[in-house]
Amino acid sequence: MVNLLEKYDDIRPPYMEKPFDKNMPQERIFGDFTPDPENLKHHDVNSLATAWLSEFNEALSSAKSNPDALDKFLMPHTIWRDHQSLQRDMRSYLGQDKIKENVKEAYKKIGKFELDKLADYRAPTGVVHQVIHEANDANGEPSVEWIMLYLKYENDYATGRGAIRLVSVKDDDTPIGLKAFTIYTVLDEFASVPERVGKKRPLGVNHGENMQRKTWMDIRKEEMSYNEDHQPVCVVVGGGQGGVLFAARMKSFGYNVLIIEKNKKIGDTWAMRYEFLALHDPFFYHRLPYLHSDTAPVFPTKDQFAQFLDCYAKILELNVWTDTTVTGASFDEEHGQWNVTSKNNTTGEVNVLNPKHVVFATGHSGEPNIPKFPGEEKFKGTIVHSSQHTTGAAYKGKKALVIGACNSAHDICQDFHEQGIGEVTMLQRSSTCVISSDYGVPVNCRGVYDAEGPNIDTADLILHSMPLNLTNMAMQQNYRESSKLDAKLLKGLEDRGFKTNAGMGGTGLFGLYYRRGSGYYIDVGCSQLIIDGKVKLKNGSIKEFTENGVILNDGTVIDDLDVVVKATGYSNMKDTAKRVLGEKVSEKLKPVWHFDEEGEFNAIWRDSGHPNFWFMGGNLAIARYYSKRLALRIISQEEGIN
Repeated sequence: MVNLLEKYDDIRPPYMEKPFDKNMPQERIFGDFTPDPENLKHHDVNSLATAWLSEFNEALSSAKSNPDALDKFLMPHTIWRDHQSLQRDMRSYLGQDKIKENVKEAYKKIGKFELDKLADYRAPTGVVHQVIHEANDANGEPSVEWIMLYLKYENDYATGRGAIRLVSVKDDDTPIGLKAFTIYTVLDEFASVPERVGKKRPLGVNHGENMQRKTWMDIRKEEMSYNEDHQPVCVVVGGGQGGVLFAARMKSFGYNVLIIEKNKKIGDTWAMRYEFLALHDPFFYHRLPYLHSDTAPVFPTKDQFAQFLDCYAKILELNVWTDTTVTGASFDEEHGQWNVTSKNNTTGEVNVLNPKHVVFATGHSGEPNIPKFPGEEKFKGTIVHSSQHTTGAAYKGKKALVIGACNSAHDICQDFHEQGIGEVTMLQRSSTCVISSDYGVPVNCRGVYDAEGPNIDTADLILHSMPLNLTNMAMQQNYRESSKLDAKLLKGLEDRGFKTNAGMGGTGLFGLYYRRGSGYYIDVGCSQLIIDGKVKLKNGSIKEFTENGVILNDGTVIDDLDVVVKATGYSNMKDTAKRVLGEKVSEKLKPVWHFDEEGEFNAIWRDSGHPNFWFMGGNLAIARYYSKRLALRIISQEEGIN
């Protein structure tokens, strides 16, 4: 029997120049079992799912004494992805044996699974039959399809949700011919610390006589008046989307958290970027929890989003110190708390706080990556990193070089062109994965993060219910489809000499984002400028700068440059932690981002390597989901819930 979990490199697949050109491999879904799609055609899938779940609950209840009872429900390559329901971490149990080792206490932690009939308006029974690939009569390939079960659970100490994908196979020992391909469980809240939303929302003003009544402003001042007896549970360093979303989550659970933001306003990390920056992901993908707008544009500008983020923090009554810089932090191991020193940038006032936790939310990309090239000191023009670029308006009629070929580089080249620069050249040093906003984005978001999709919590459940192997397969198919729709665009780029790739393992943009956080471009107009020759293109690396230009490694000379923009990305956020907190803290920290051996993210939103220190970051959709994971992790520690 082939061990599918060892055969495929899901963690670090090699780059592919061209898209994956086949359907999801049958082997990866069904393993050594023979698919039995006829079973799903001739039986009611709701009845099948209900019967299977009943028997699975029974087997799970006896898993501690008889773990082998689970065998008939699982395949050797089944993966159970658990986000804090069975334990307080994010884990993926890879394979039947690992599952049986780790779910012996599952019935105690979860209780009984029930179908969640409210999860998705398209699945009113909590069950949906999904056909991924139709049968191919030409080569005899059966269809790839499964039954998706939306689940919920509730016990004396917690509630949660989940999802199971059941595939139909021919096997005499399998209940009603169904086995779980993937299982996912996720904690929603602890019974002792409910999330104050919906029916549990705060009452607000208490009606009736109250001789000690306080104004809302007085209450807010007290919440933010820290002293020896009143300290925030967490200090959040950074007021971008990561810090704000985490603070919002903690607020909803009733915890006092303080955001310290170095800029004048929440959202300034967006507002201070180059002038024509806009979000490349659609609104449906980056919705924020607790506060929703039906009139927000699909692709807001950076200034619109910055304003929204600032308003979001105010409306949700988050505790914020702006215009304040964290200058240092040390951990008191004896008392399990931090000494965090901050300084107001305007007044110079210094404060020392003693939170139990520090959450570092300075952006998962970390410090600007600014390579130093030979001869830069000779160059008479201007050299800036993309993080310092604002607008090309000052360079009308002049000549620019942009080093890099991913999102920022393209945006800045387009800005230079639209501002009337004389000539702008993009220097591409390595290949780039390109998808279009017109086709690539809708294909990746279709049915989940679009106008027809479910509520945002269910959308996130669908995405995160996929372990890495299935995520890779889904991304391969998405990029396969979008690249066909983008064929004219991609060919036009390649004809111009622009080097493209299909991402790692053919997983396209999202596979690159999850592993590197870079290496891609969502086309919003610059690709056509390159195709039309309005943005010039060079390939290679810089050998050295001259007084008025650069020489590339192949000897090519680019002369008469007035400005060079290094769109060379960012380093790991661990580097920012080292700069702010020093060696004593940073030397204990694990590498951040990418995947561990189970296919879960490293160090971010989970154990960082240092007690009571946590990383928070990611794009809006990722931060939305994992902000709650981190909040629940800290709450479980504070409340002593194992």
